[in-house]
Amino acid sequence: MTQEDIAREKAAIAELIARYNLAVDHNDFPGYAACFTPDGIFDGIIGRFAVHQELDRFIEAVQKLAATAPNFRHFVTNILTEIHGDAASSRSFILMTSTTQEGGARIAAVGEYEDRLVKIGGQWLFRERKVHIDGA
Repeated sequence: MTQEDIAREKAAIAELIARYNLAVDHNDFPGYAACFTPDGIFDGIIGRFAVHQELDRFIEAVQKLAATAPNFRHFVTNILTEIHGDAASSRSFILMTSTTQEGGARIAAVGEYEDRLVKIGGQWLFRERKVHIDGA
């Protein structure tokens, strides 16, 4: 794999991360699920889910969280990705904000994503996405 190929694959993974965050922030749950492999796992602040098999349970957990912290926005930085053929691993920092009762913004959570990805049919997807909230 050339350096150009690696850069192209890393850019595609960064775009997947952005699509995931936008889908969650806009309650686009089919779009969220489309970011995962058929056997994909999300493991985070609201629980562990087999995404496609437990999408309804995931939606319920997100809505419950949104009731206490409305208007989530996910901000991701420091994406570090390693490509291994049609598999990849990625880590990145996450900052989540939400709206206060007064209408201002507040930091809702800080932590890291730890991702295992695979390329299927020319498209990168999450096989597993873990969220580690550390408050840093």
